[in-house]
Amino acid sequence: MSVIKGFMWCLAVLFVQLGLLRYIDLRVATMQRLQEPPLEPAEGSVAPQLEAQEKQGELDA
Repeated sequence: MSVIKGFMWCLAVLFVQLGLLRYIDLRVATMQRLQEPPLEPAEGSVAPQLEAQEKQGELDA
């Protein structure tokens, strides 16, 4: 009888965890999304300088 009781406790804990996961999933789904930064570099950024430095090290072979 204790095996069945342990199995029932495992099922109860499993369903509680699934319910909690569902609740959190619904809460996160209603949250606003974060704004993504623009993909294009801004003017005056360091990126063009880095590209020039990388090209200086290239060999013309």
